[in-house]
Order: sequence, then C-alpha cells, then structure tokens
Amino acid sequence: MVKQARTYGGVSADQRRATRREQLLEAAFEVMALDGLGGLTIRTVAKQAGLSTRFVYESFTDLDDLVVAAFELAFRQMAATVDTAVAATGPDRRDKVSALVEALADFFLNAPAKGKLLSTKAYGHPAVAARRLARSEDVSRTYGALLHGLLADRTPDDPAIDLAARFLVGGFGETTTAWIQQSLPYPRDKFIHDNVELFLATIAAVERL
Repeated sequence: MVKQARTYGGVSADQRRATRREQLLEAAFEVMALDGLGGLTIRTVAKQAGLSTRFVYESFTDLDDLVVAAFELAFRQMAATVDTAVAATGPDRRDKVSALVEALADFFLNAPAKGKLLSTKAYGHPAVAARRLARSEDVSRTYGALLHGLLADRTPDDPAIDLAARFLVGGFGETTTAWIQQSLPYPRDKFIHDNVELFLATIAAVERL
C-alpha cells in the first residue's frame, strides 16, 4: 500500500519540497554574492535559507548537484528575461539588438552572483563546466535565430550566421564578465550603447560576407 503524502494548509508535500528547493537555490545565490563560489557549502546554504541541512539533502544529492541546479536556474531566468525583452520590440534592427543587450546587461548587473556563475570566466567549478558549454551552444542558437530574423535573405544553413553568433557570444560574454567584475570601468548606459554598436557592426559585417 502506497503511503499518501500529507497535505498541510492546502499545500501538498511535493509543493513544499519544490518551494524549499527554490528557497535553497536562492539562498545559494545569496551566499555566492557575499562569499563567492568558494564560500558555498551545504551548511552555509542551509543557514542562509533558515533550514536544516537535511532539507538540502532532500533536494540535492550533494554540493555539486546544488551548484549545477543553481546554474540551470540562473540560465533559465536569464533566457526568460531576454526572450521577454526582445519579443516586446518591433522589427527594427537597432531596437531588437538594444533590447537584447540591455536585458542581458541588467540581468548581470542586478544579479551579480548569478552572472558570475554563468560567466565565461567562471570555470573553477568542474560540476558546471559541461552545462556551461551546452548552454553556450543554446545562446549561440538564440543569437543565430536573431540574426536570421534580421537578415532574412540568408539561407538557414549559412555558416556566416553561425560564425557571427559564436563571435557575439564569446565577445559579449567576455566583456560582460569583465564589466561585472569591475575590471572594465564602464557606466551602464555607455556599456549598453557601445555593445549595441558592436552588435550592429557585426551584423553589418555579415551582410558583406
């Protein structure tokens, strides 16, 4: 006989576990914001979340599993932010590029711990290395789709589109990483403006290829 999970206050056991998991992931980002990835442990995450360590192990196999889950959550949040911003614009090339760059810049600026975990220079944790590579491919495809939408005369398998998308992923990823780590001293508006110009220049270059 299968034992039924209890419901308290109209909230099922599965819902409570899902809520705790989300709470623990956000706590992990808060720890990283204060102490960096090196300060992340099962105990520090549990303490930040105000939960027992047993709840951490209820949701995650170990610390590596938690870090990977945090990476995936940050990526989903970033992608949703960008998709929403770009979808809200019209067909104008500058408007679409500006929406993309501004959304990404503000995500990294407003959530620096998430940005650093996602950034191209945050290779220190082996558990997220493969995920970062896979998600970089996802971002390349997103950029490629944007370029195809702005360059409607190009064929779906045009290698120049793929080349430019990867160029933009690497270049913008590196500059954004340097920016949030404060090794690239740029005011927000100037950073967005100049990166928009670099994106547009790259798109114009593709038209000549």
